[in-house]
Amino acid sequence: MAAWVDEFEKYCIEILEIHFGQLATRIVNKVKTKKNLDERSNITDFKEFIDIIEINISVLAGKNKSGEISNKLRSKVIDIMDMQKKPEPAINNDMASEIETFLKKNTLPTETDVTDYTKYLTLKYGSKAKKVEKDIIEKIKNRIKETISRNKIQEEINEFLTRYPQPAKNDVDDFINYIRLSKLVFQEDELRDEIEKERLYRKFHGPADTVITSEINELVNLLKNTEDKDALKKNLRKQELSYLIKDESGVSDKSLSDFVKIMTPTEDDTRDTLEGLGLTHLISNKRKKV
Repeated sequence: MAAWVDEFEKYCIEILEIHFGQLATRIVNKVKTKKNLDERSNITDFKEFIDIIEINISVLAGKNKSGEISNKLRSKVIDIMDMQKKPEPAINNDMASEIETFLKKNTLPTETDVTDYTKYLTLKYGSKAKKVEKDIIEKIKNRIKETISRNKIQEEINEFLTRYPQPAKNDVDDFINYIRLSKLVFQEDELRDEIEKERLYRKFHGPADTVITSEINELVNLLKNTEDKDALKKNLRKQELSYLIKDESGVSDKSLSDFVKIMTPTEDDTRDTLEGLGLTHLISNKRKKV
């Protein structure tokens, strides 16, 4: 007999002993003559076992009390079944490394590429295709967010240094506090280094040309400049990027809106964050409310 079946039968006896004393073991043994449990038993078998217990004890305890006792046993079955479920295997290191390599070569892979690469990995490593595909898509979305954060931070540094060519320490501290509360991804030491590097570059060479072209930047521009949701869905579908805006129910207006909101913080969001912090001195003239 499987250990968990034995555990359940002992639990039944313990619960029944509270109400029926020494009769508990006899009740369980009698039920076992009609419905025996073993390692092959499923949730239906356990339900039938408990139903028979309920019928037997209802004569002694009445309908309400027997129902209460049986519900305790049913809750125990659910707990045991949950413990028996095999956890989904985690993405192993080799597979994770392959995914990273794939994404370095394919910044914004098409839906076909994601599906085919998922098949390749599941055949090679034997994992569940749905989990692998979900992991790949999450990594793509995270890379998009990281790229947007890097570009946004560089843009903010440029505007900050245009306003404060020789910033004092408290100006830099305020700026870093603003970046932190803007929920952009950064390391403080690296950000301070970037500010100083850009300051020194400007001192000797003037402002650098920060126009960056990439697939991700093109995607962000598409999201910002397409107000019509149907047109945006159609455009993403045409580029085979619909997987970015899918949720469990598929592509919906909500999943699209959520994705756009996360990927494209507006100028008003930035201005409101600064004003909320009392850092209005960091708002450039073009951002001030008219």
